[in-house]
Amino acid sequence: MTIFVTGATGLLGSFISRRLIEEGHQVRALRRRTSTMDLVLDIKDQIEWVEGDLLDTVGLTEQLEGVSGVVHSAALVSYDSRDEARMHKVNVEGTANLVNISLRKKIDYFLHISSVAAIGKAKGATEVDESHQASVEEFTTAYGRSKYLAELEVWRGISEGLPAVIINPSLVLGPGQWNQSSTQLFKYIQNENRFYVDGTANYVDVRDVATVVVRLIEARITGERFIVSAGSIGYKELFDLIAQSLNKKPPTTRAKPGLIRVASVVDKLKSRITGQPPLITDELRQIAENTHTYDSTKVQQATHITFNPLVNTVRWCCHELAKKTQMVQS
Repeated sequence: MTIFVTGATGLLGSFISRRLIEEGHQVRALRRRTSTMDLVLDIKDQIEWVEGDLLDTVGLTEQLEGVSGVVHSAALVSYDSRDEARMHKVNVEGTANLVNISLRKKIDYFLHISSVAAIGKAKGATEVDESHQASVEEFTTAYGRSKYLAELEVWRGISEGLPAVIINPSLVLGPGQWNQSSTQLFKYIQNENRFYVDGTANYVDVRDVATVVVRLIEARITGERFIVSAGSIGYKELFDLIAQSLNKKPPTTRAKPGLIRVASVVDKLKSRITGQPPLITDELRQIAENTHTYDSTKVQQATHITFNPLVNTVRWCCHELAKKTQMVQS
């Protein structure tokens, strides 16, 4: 079975591709000409690579020829509201293109990697599951809106006969690039920054998400969505755990909400002057203040996944990141 994977050079896409190959699938992966291959060096020669773009419908039509399944994990992630138009193009229109072509090609199975950011939450809710019916008005981040609207394209495809399923991972932890995705948390602790926030982090091991993907493909579950989250922890406790594994000083100063708001305003003004993207945005501030959790009961029952304990995930990430650093330095 040949499976077309988008986002294969990213953290999650690379681990999904690796698992698919281990399970005997042929992988055809979409990449941009400028994509770095650092996360797939060990499997690069086992993948059929095609260069292209989610917005190029002619190219996608050719690239999906002979494909049985699609795993769509590519997305533009930004918590800078100025990127909203670009995220809409890539995340929403790109997904629509892939859904439309998959329908025409009669693809056997379509698995869409969404995010818990697309689920939203009922006002006052402390725990969220798949039953929550969101509306676009409740999303406070442009990224969350784009992922919600992208899901609507997949649901449309399902209504038109596409055998598809959606998964919504929480914060995916894995040894990626130091300056990208969740690996930036490890870099933050590596640099011994002193501030922490009071919010709650919902997390999942990248290897567990890849396992869920493979098991859903094997089970051919369609017309459903699944939250994929191993648990939740306060950012202070998470930072302490990472610091212990990296043998670094943990953050010790609590960043109060008022201070974060001021910092986001200052950073926005600085960004306008320098032209560089802001490090602290209003949207990131809102995420840092979140205290709700996500219920993964449904995916555990459907796939029999046993999530890695957080301490094991953090130790593994730190070990792998240390190996990468040594390789670069040698």
